[in-house]
Amino acid sequence: MGFWKRRVSTDAETALAPEAQRQRLWERAMRRLQPTLPSDSPSWILEEQFDLQNSLVWFDVVMRVGPRWVRRRYRYDGEINVLYFSGEVPFQETELDRLPPERAVWPFHLLPGKMPHGET
Repeated sequence: MGFWKRRVSTDAETALAPEAQRQRLWERAMRRLQPTLPSDSPSWILEEQFDLQNSLVWFDVVMRVGPRWVRRRYRYDGEINVLYFSGEVPFQETELDRLPPERAVWPFHLLPGKMPHGET
């Protein structure tokens, strides 16, 4: 893994319940994601996966990029507060109405406190 090691979680972080850790990690990831979203169309955040031990979250975002729709993959590293872009694939516009409406995020209306899948 190289010459560096991930830091050990602080007592304050480990004292949080897992759901509180997820919430905090998700809020920070959404704050980093918001500036990357298009300002003229909705986006959908899908398929989150959390690794609380390493402060990581992976998720997909369906968004409009120019004249086309894409599905982008991101990884957020909460330890260093960095959002990584992991690639994109085309997304068919005809598939948009199959996306869950509760997962839609409109420009400038991303609520960091809202957990995925309607959790609060």
